Amino acid sequence: MALFKRRQADAPAAAPTGVAGAFGVGMQVVVRLDRSRYPDSLVEDPIGVITAPGELVGSALYAPVVGKEAVWVVHFEEPFYGLDGTGPHESARVSQGSLEAAPES
Repeated sequence: MALFKRRQADAPAAAPTGVAGAFGVGMQVVVRLDRSRYPDSLVEDPIGVITAPGELVGSALYAPVVGKEAVWVVHFEEPFYGLDGTGPHESARVSQGSLEAAPES
């Protein structure tokens, strides 16, 4: 008799439903950019929609990943230019720690 259900190692852990701050596909988010190397940049934090889960480990775009953290694929509302001038980017893999739920308008 199995007491625990196994999940795939490359799938992010699902957040319980009804929990504030739970991320998932279809959620509108703001990507909080790491401005430590570009403190004077006037680029605004991009807004987008989570379209797919990413890996639990590895690198993410625009923010360092520390340890094992969920990564999500975010498609931006408008093409996004990075703090370093790269772009335009239509989507990016972003660590969950750099995401914030977009305010309802």
